[in-house]
Amino acid sequence: MPAAAIEPPSLCNEQKPQQFLVNAHFDSFIAKGGTSREWQQVLRKAVRYRTEQYGYVKGFGDKSWNASTPTDQASVVTFFGLSVSLHSRIAPALACVETAIRAQCAGQPYQPYVLSGLRKRNTYLNGEASNHVYGIALDVDPKRNPCCGCVGEWGESERCQNEKTKFERMDMPSCWVTQFERFGFYWLGHAKIEDTMHFEFLADPSQIVRKPELVR
Repeated sequence: MPAAAIEPPSLCNEQKPQQFLVNAHFDSFIAKGGTSREWQQVLRKAVRYRTEQYGYVKGFGDKSWNASTPTDQASVVTFFGLSVSLHSRIAPALACVETAIRAQCAGQPYQPYVLSGLRKRNTYLNGEASNHVYGIALDVDPKRNPCCGCVGEWGESERCQNEKTKFERMDMPSCWVTQFERFGFYWLGHAKIEDTMHFEFLADPSQIVRKPELVR
């Protein structure tokens, strides 16, 4: 088993996802006892916040809040040797996640094969806006880390059959989840649909990078 590497001082603040953005997931909000009417209010707040922070997505919110689009602000970044398009504002957070994984998860080696980031088409139902269209969501190896509560081929995956925990169904080590969560990413494996491939940055993008004097 590889020895754990020494993690260098992080260039990023550790943050937690903002709860109102987590609550913008319809199924999870309803599962916790919320009503559809209450969720609509949460969704409006979340759409406005994401528009102001990351750009206007057609069909959601108001262009007057931010005339730029997530695509306008996207950049291609590298994560474990793979290229993926994401919103440029969250690129530093993903770099810090990789540094932490390499240091903290060496005893559970894992190399991703496929990444998916920014999308131009919304893939959510119920009027919900996917964080992929804002460029702040990342899928890691969909076939190896299934979404057993999703529709179509995902729920029919062989990995989703029989009585298994979500960690038993996926190849990605749980240590990876821990490191993503340190830097403001929410893992949709926690949600009702158990989308184990999916991470989304729901913390404050203005607080990602640490002040130089705090980096030791």
